[in-house]
Amino acid sequence: MYRLGRGIQTALGAGPTANAPRKALFSLHAARRSQGIPAAKAAATSATANSETTKPPAPQPTPEPSQEPEPKPGAKERPPGTYMIWAMEVIGGTAALLYYLHLHTDVLKPAVDSRLSPTAYTAHKLLSVTPLTGDTSLFRFEIKRPRFDGAEPETLVDAVRAQGVWAVDVKDHLVQTYRTYTPVEYHMDEEVDELTGARTGHVDLAVKRYPRGSLSRFIHGTRVGDSVEMRGPVLSWPYREGAHGRVYMVAGGTGVAPMVQLIERVLGDPRDRTSLSLLYGSPAEEDIIMRGRLDELVEKYPGRLSVEYLVERGAGGRGVRVGVPGRSEVARLVEGFDRAKGDVVLVCGPDAMMREVCGVRPVGSAGQGPLQGVLRDLGFAPASVFKF
Repeated sequence: MYRLGRGIQTALGAGPTANAPRKALFSLHAARRSQGIPAAKAAATSATANSETTKPPAPQPTPEPSQEPEPKPGAKERPPGTYMIWAMEVIGGTAALLYYLHLHTDVLKPAVDSRLSPTAYTAHKLLSVTPLTGDTSLFRFEIKRPRFDGAEPETLVDAVRAQGVWAVDVKDHLVQTYRTYTPVEYHMDEEVDELTGARTGHVDLAVKRYPRGSLSRFIHGTRVGDSVEMRGPVLSWPYREGAHGRVYMVAGGTGVAPMVQLIERVLGDPRDRTSLSLLYGSPAEEDIIMRGRLDELVEKYPGRLSVEYLVERGAGGRGVRVGVPGRSEVARLVEGFDRAKGDVVLVCGPDAMMREVCGVRPVGSAGQGPLQGVLRDLGFAPASVFKF
């Protein structure tokens, strides 16, 4: 019986080791009861407390590294506002550069239209039309060029114009053909348009309307405000100051255009002492174009320029004689010709006059063709005569 009782005690945990927790539990129950807490709740509270004491502590969050880099040893800190100062310096430098480009270059300006170009056709607006005779009018076209002349087109334009008498090729864009005309005036204003950075000028062409001339009819049909394509300048005859003692000129109709350009060039240069003589033939006195301008130059330079007007019909008078540029008139004009002084004869006019005086220049050829007519009969050498 004794052994059976000890076994029951062992199974029930009544041994010396097992009794310690039971005693502790009984003591806790007793304490809770003395405080008015039910035994079941006290046991639950004890179990929770025991589990919390045995639970491992929660990991602590790792602090994030600082976003600002640590200063290097020995590095100096930048004073406040350094980046603002740098930004102001960049803005100020950029503004100064833009101001310089605006004042001294055309980089910031839009591309200039209506610029003459010896290598390409450019469009030019017709500004005005002034009738000169019943079938001939003066057409003024607009031309522009940048404020500064360092660009290639302007350099080429000035280079060609400086070499002598020049012309422009005018194109009929409807049939894609062209004809060469010699301007009687070229003018460029010095005033600059601040908005476009360009200077504006004009070029004047004296054009006679021919019934079968496609280009002349095209130009006469152009309305003011419309544009016509031109290419130029194109060198017609090279001229150098002091190369000729006297230049003799025979012209008819609108063939006076290159003569007027040359006269203006020579007399407008105070260093040039070349003398000029012009024999100018027209159908009638009312058909003489540029007469007022020529008379003014004769009056201004009496010892340098002489002009004789010939008309086929009419009574003559007032410096006009009835006749045509034939043998007697041409021989009278070139009476004082001196080849040793570099004298030269220039001829330009209708085909009938050209055949009579020197022979017609071949169309589409850079050559002059054989010297014929009056000048050949008078013994002139081809090198002393130039046909426009």
